[in-house]
Order: sequence, then C-alpha cells, then structure tokens
Amino acid sequence: MSLSSLNLDAFFACARAGHFTRAAKSLAITQSALSQRISNLEEELGTSVFVRERAGLRLTPAGEELLRFCAAKESLEQELVGRVKQPDDKSLQGSVRIGGFSSVMRSIALPSLAPLLSGNPEVALTLISKEMDELPNLLRRGEIDYLILYEELIRDGIESIFLGEEANTLIEKRGYNGPDLFLDHDENDQTTTKYLRLKRKKGSVKRRYLDDVYGLIDGVKQGLGRAVVPIHLIHGERELSTPDRGTILNIPVYLHFYHQPFYTQLHQRVVDSLKVGFRKCLAP
Repeated sequence: MSLSSLNLDAFFACARAGHFTRAAKSLAITQSALSQRISNLEEELGTSVFVRERAGLRLTPAGEELLRFCAAKESLEQELVGRVKQPDDKSLQGSVRIGGFSSVMRSIALPSLAPLLSGNPEVALTLISKEMDELPNLLRRGEIDYLILYEELIRDGIESIFLGEEANTLIEKRGYNGPDLFLDHDENDQTTTKYLRLKRKKGSVKRRYLDDVYGLIDGVKQGLGRAVVPIHLIHGERELSTPDRGTILNIPVYLHFYHQPFYTQLHQRVVDSLKVGFRKCLAP
C-alpha cells in the first residue's frame, strides 16, 4: 500500500501546527479540504492519527509514529533534491532541532555545531532549552529531532548515546556569610537534593527558584544564596568561590533521537559534532 502524498503533507502540516486552521493556511487550502485529507489518511491506515481537543490536536501513538516517518522522509528528500540539483555542491541542507537543558545548550551544544553550521548556510537550526521533565515529550511529539538529557531514556525506537558526565560543585559569592539557602531552577529541580544526599546531609532545605542555570549563577553573585552548578560554566568567575571542592556531583548526559532505517549525512554530522564537542567539555 502506498500512502497519498497529499494526505501525508496534510497530516505533517497539522502535526506541526497543532491546529487545523493554521495548517490549512500554511497549505493554502480550505479547512474542510484539509479535514477530508486527514479523514482519507485515517481510512487508509485504518486508525486515528489525531485526537481532537478544545486546545487543538493531539497525536495518537499511531500519529506519533507517522510523524517520525514524515520527518525522516522530509530530511531524505531534502538531501536527495540538493544532490540532484547541484551535484558538485557538497554543502548540506535540512533542519536541526535540538532540545536540552540550560547548562549545556549555550555553552556546549551551540559551539559544537558552529563549524558545521558555518560551512553549510542552508541548514536551519532551532535550539530549545526546557526543564528536564518537559524535554522527553518534545521528542515524542516531534517538536525536536534530538534530545539532550541527564538520564538515558529506555524506550522502544529511541537511540541513546552517552556524551560524558557533567561535574557539578557548590558555589557561593566570595565572602558570603548569609543563610544556608540554595538556588534551584524550580520545585522539580533535584540537583541540590542529589548534592546534599552525596554529602549525607539530612533535614529540610530552604530554596529559591531562578528559572535556569544562568539565573542561578547571577543569583549567587547577588548574594541570594548558594547553588550547585556545572564546573564548566564558572571557569574564570572571580566573584565566585567553591567552598567544598572535595564534593563533586557527576551527572551523566545522553543524546537521544529516534531510530530510522536510513540516516542523512546531516544527521551523522550533527551526531558526530555533538559527540566531539561534549566530550571535550565533560568528564569521560
């Protein structure tokens, strides 16, 4: 069975837009025509690909799998068309969408990809920083192609690559004599808890929340409390001191993406660039 390309394009537009109206506009067709194409696709597949909700569209498990197929198909088509149109042009085309946590996206991921991006101006890039508990759903819903996470996801169809360990240490403003108060991202941030568990320190901890790791470092500089942060972010920071150099919290970092039967050259270059860049900055 061969799926209609018109129906697949309609599905891909809906999945990315999350809404029929926006998807119809992007395809320059009426909403009724778009709905008919989705209905035809669901009839071809014998299953639903969307759950219609008041807030928009939500992918079913079958829809999530189809979305990954469409994304892989688009990447392979872009690469093929580029080679056919300009056989002597060795530059890459396509898009790279990476989601990760704040301490590595700006400091490691972007510098790791910079040479690749500079040499291939047709490659589009999107970097998204989110909290740990938000990131896996971005990959599942097809909003990102690559996921950088503090833990290995053991799920069918997901490839995992160990990138190294991020070494974290306790920091405070030089000369700090304030209360024993810790700065974290939000209530779900477990970094301080893990560090204190490593120290075998018991009891409740007072915390303040400053959204991302750069907010934590700025907060420490303002004397708002102490924080446990990656060592690679504080090199050369003269305003800060590390009062407990003997205790290091090492947290493993993994790169994830969905397995595909075929990978583009761009995919392999992205993965190789991230592996090299992260392993230069993180502990082995």
